[in-house]
Amino acid sequence: MLLNIAWLIPALPIITSFFIAVLLFSFSKTMNRLTKPVSYLFIISIVFSELINFILFKANTSDIVLNLDDIKILKNNFQLVFDHQSLLVSLFLGFVFLLIMLISLIKLKRQNGYVRYFILLGFLAGFLYLFTFSGSIFHNVFDPFISVLDQAGISIFKV
Repeated sequence: MLLNIAWLIPALPIITSFFIAVLLFSFSKTMNRLTKPVSYLFIISIVFSELINFILFKANTSDIVLNLDDIKILKNNFQLVFDHQSLLVSLFLGFVFLLIMLISLIKLKRQNGYVRYFILLGFLAGFLYLFTFSGSIFHNVFDPFISVLDQAGISIFKV
């Protein structure tokens, strides 16, 4: 059950960004006037990604590997690895993006380029989720740092 919805974590922000980008290119005047609904849609996509992420994190999943054999990137199989460290880092990244989007909704003026800004934030959030679940690339970067924190007894979320 959890494996069936785990791919939605990075997919929701990317799909939302792609959908809004297509609408922006098609109906630029109308979409530039619909700043609040667009920003709410992006915030909802990040919230749903974070909820799925939190459910997987609390379920204490151990190394779920999602192989997508149909998708070939650079002649390699595309894998998403959902383990404790990557879920923890993606929870933090999603929370940061959620705060950025909420503060942007409140503080930024609704000018030309506002919708484009949210599209870029959505793409960045989705691709950072993909980076954290990418397996070996993520673990080569973050495992030494997380191991040092674990050995020191510092934990952000006690399970």
